[in-house]
Amino acid sequence: MVMQSQTSVRQASILFAIFCAIYFFELASFPLSIDEELAAFRTDASVWVAQGRWGAYLIETFIMPQPILPFITPAIFGVGCVVAYLLVMDMIGQSELSLTEYACFAIFCGFPTWFFIVEFYSNIAAVGIAFAFMTFAVWLAIHQNGSKPILQFCCAIAAGAFAFSIYQSLAPAMLTMGIAIAVLRALRGSEESFPKNLVRIGFLLIGSLMLYAVGLIAFKAFITLKSEYFDSLLQPAVLLQQPLMVASRAFTAMADTIGLREHGYGATLWAIPPLLALGGAAIFFGLSRQRMVLTAAAAVSLLVPFGLHLVSAGNMPMRSLVGVPIAIWLFTYAAVDSRHSKLRVPARVMLMAALFQILVIQNSYQASSYLAGKHDALLAASVQQRLSLAPGFDPKITYALSTFGSRPFTTVYPRPDNSTVGHSFFEWDGGNPWRIASYMRLLGFTNLTGATPEQVDQTIVRLATLPVWPAPGSVQIDGSIALVRLGETPSYANQQALKRAGNR
Repeated sequence: MVMQSQTSVRQASILFAIFCAIYFFELASFPLSIDEELAAFRTDASVWVAQGRWGAYLIETFIMPQPILPFITPAIFGVGCVVAYLLVMDMIGQSELSLTEYACFAIFCGFPTWFFIVEFYSNIAAVGIAFAFMTFAVWLAIHQNGSKPILQFCCAIAAGAFAFSIYQSLAPAMLTMGIAIAVLRALRGSEESFPKNLVRIGFLLIGSLMLYAVGLIAFKAFITLKSEYFDSLLQPAVLLQQPLMVASRAFTAMADTIGLREHGYGATLWAIPPLLALGGAAIFFGLSRQRMVLTAAAAVSLLVPFGLHLVSAGNMPMRSLVGVPIAIWLFTYAAVDSRHSKLRVPARVMLMAALFQILVIQNSYQASSYLAGKHDALLAASVQQRLSLAPGFDPKITYALSTFGSRPFTTVYPRPDNSTVGHSFFEWDGGNPWRIASYMRLLGFTNLTGATPEQVDQTIVRLATLPVWPAPGSVQIDGSIALVRLGETPSYANQQALKRAGNR
């Protein structure tokens, strides 16, 4: 027992070291992303209930009331990934990890889709906890050999429901993981049948969703906030009206995600498609029986994460694809662990190439985020300095910030369309004064707040005539309102304010 514990600690330490190597920048620095400037000042976590994430509400209310913290938030995600991977290894009967298992962990926790969640401090710690709970639920469902199987399965459902309450995209990820475990157990000659394992996962998924829904109803009975963004995601009617368009968008998203196109990540990931092909071949030739069923199931596991695209008009953010790393890991692990050297050797070569490409993508994003952060800090200081030199400035007044247009950040490093990576606080939402003011307050410039709609309407005509930043006169004061014209093109909010001014 002592030897087992020592082995587990050693394996967990090595896995966490691998995680640290992949996400070193996130652990060693403090790169702020869009939305974190608002979350840092949030005192009421009810916004999570409005998005259906009552588990995230509990975590932020009672465990981490200030989630915008360096190191600890990505570290918690890393611990969640390590726990999940060790549970997965136990489910497939791999008690001693070799170099193969360690290398595949880099895919499991470092596949680029994860980065689009890791960049958000407000989400990542809770998602790491949820990922561990989701995997634990699958582990409990698969290991139904205890003296109290019904109680154990109820615990599995409770763990799954809690995971979904933190991040609903873990529901398709649970199905993906269940299929992956069932396939690998069958390849390793498990005594339990492949269909039996799938049935367990199916009941687990249904039960967890039902319990999650009960919890959501209970929380919404007390918290009645709504989220326009979250409510706008689900558009199932579009699938019935334009099925070809939705299917095309889902296929494009899949092509972007698995490396068939460079658009998704802004960089190449050509080693993943060969790994998928080699993994599919390894599964097909791994057994003489059930080969067609297992290969088809593996293919389905790759499609499941994109199921949400079918009910969202094909427009789900890439960060929602938490099941993709699990599916990619399934194919990769099957290939590099194959008994056939003609599949195993090229798969290991492709795995090394894929890991290098993933590191390049991760570091490119980190470079983009770092430079965007430098740009924004310097721009915030410049705006503050211009404001202090503007006629009429009073250091005792807290000014309402009213902006016109945006100030984009340009860089040679990738800025993925479906992410905030490399984007400026001064350009998001077309130049949102509330975001900009909150960001500047976070930097210590505390004499700014966002302008009210009435204040915007009051100053929009004058704003539209100011010179564009950084020209002299692009920052002015109008009573208690600070006017900043950041760009030539008006944002949507600016356009609406100009229309209201024209109708007076």
